Amino acid sequence: MCYPEFMAEAGYKSLISYKLARIAFDLGWDFVPRYYSKYEDHRQRDQIKQALRSYKQNIVEGSSERSLSSKLKLYDVAKASSMEALEDFEDILRLEELLKWEKFDPRLKKLQQFFEPPSNPPAPSYPSVLKALGGIEGREGLEGIVNYLIDLLKRGGYLLDRQINAVEEKHQKEGGYKEKLLKKRLEYRNRF
Repeated sequence: MCYPEFMAEAGYKSLISYKLARIAFDLGWDFVPRYYSKYEDHRQRDQIKQALRSYKQNIVEGSSERSLSSKLKLYDVAKASSMEALEDFEDILRLEELLKWEKFDPRLKKLQQFFEPPSNPPAPSYPSVLKALGGIEGREGLEGIVNYLIDLLKRGGYLLDRQINAVEEKHQKEGGYKEKLLKKRLEYRNRF
């Protein structure tokens, strides 16, 4: 027997946008407290972790929504949260005077092949990303971690934009949830 909640679970877990968001969340959850380790950094640390969490969780919630307008709203929140975290990571590069890698940088490709589907290893951590980059540490390691997080957020944001566009098109063609319910109600009433 197939239960609807299992189908919904499989639905969002198959989204590449969700998979990228989960990788960014897992890596960010490990990296951010290491980078913002001082007591006075606690607000910044919490803000970034919450933005990464909001990004991932709103994809989950949005994909489970029946209402297209609610789905759009949640995907928009996910996108906004990812952009908030993206800006924070770009700030780290800027303030630390580190290089921002181009999207075709071979180091990014290496990380994408190691940590992303179909290889699907355990959640990336600060040490595992450094190891995948060849064991670099210090400023080079920081540059690698932050650039990978930026790449994950940009690619996930692009995919979210495509999901949002698809939902908007569906809404234009088919109407919203309330419209569909009203149509069914009127059809039911007209039968009698």
